[in-house]
Amino acid sequence: DAHIGMWPSTQLEFRSHVQDVKKLLDVGGNGRRMVGIWGTSGIGKTTIAKAIWNAIAHEFEGSCFLENVREGSLVQLQKTLLHKYLGKKLKIHSVDEGIGVIKERLRHKKILLILDDVDQLEQLKKLAGDDWFGEGSRVIITTQNRRLLKNHGIYLIYKVKKLYGNRALELFSWNAFRTNEPPKDYLELAQRAIAFADGLPLALTILGSHLRGIDIRRWQVILDGYEGEPYTHIERILQKSYDALDPCAKEYFLDIACFFKGEKKDYVPQVVPQKFIEEFRDKALINIEWSKIVMHDLLANLGNDIVRKKSPNDPGQRSRLWFHEDVITSSDGKY
Repeated sequence: DAHIGMWPSTQLEFRSHVQDVKKLLDVGGNGRRMVGIWGTSGIGKTTIAKAIWNAIAHEFEGSCFLENVREGSLVQLQKTLLHKYLGKKLKIHSVDEGIGVIKERLRHKKILLILDDVDQLEQLKKLAGDDWFGEGSRVIITTQNRRLLKNHGIYLIYKVKKLYGNRALELFSWNAFRTNEPPKDYLELAQRAIAFADGLPLALTILGSHLRGIDIRRWQVILDGYEGEPYTHIERILQKSYDALDPCAKEYFLDIACFFKGEKKDYVPQVVPQKFIEEFRDKALINIEWSKIVMHDLLANLGNDIVRKKSPNDPGQRSRLWFHEDVITSSDGKY
């Protein structure tokens, strides 16, 4: 949910999301509080959480933003959390040991903790129990699963709504034309494109970026290509953006999706040439935040699926291996 180029009035809409969540957080109020940010993938949950973190982190004794919680090991996430707050690396051998250390070391600290992309109740239980942190602490959770929040006793939930009407047109136009509305002769096609994006900021951004600088006849052909394909709207948009890359760019896109998502931006150009990194940024396929290469999960999953489909049953025949189990399988049990 990370990268969205915005026209100023769409930024106002975005800022109103941030203000609404801040009201739920009641920073400066007494007690401890947990707030959920809930919505479908690609709607901007992580972007909102990062903006809040930037706005309020200075009001706490310590702050920690744990990204992609669903992809991490719980012990490693606990270690990262403690390292952020205590400034030193602790040896933790089990999740239960980690819980004990968090409770002991952080129960008197006023902290801000953001758990991004949580998909299991277990993650909340092992990373943010009810009274683990000091008075005034705030925990923010982003998730696609509202029930998970309620099962953890979190009832302060902000639902991120889709963008429709003028707001959707502005966001799309900013990415397609660098203005807040399309030229008159493009208006009908722009509205067609927006219908495909189904109100998702990520889809509006990527589709607008994909069509930027292309003449009106090509727009017609490209949008006709979206009709009647067996994907959800967002999957179709992402696939088409990938298909439009030249063969060399496709290979580097797959490298980032499989290996370099979340890596430091200074390291990746050693493998992926800078010109491709710039191209992917221009097309909203990646972003650079906090000196790291950021790729949305939906785009990374697309890349992973493309590699898997080339050899679904035999990992050894795939062009890239990134799962530990697949590496073992492909080498017949030997490293």
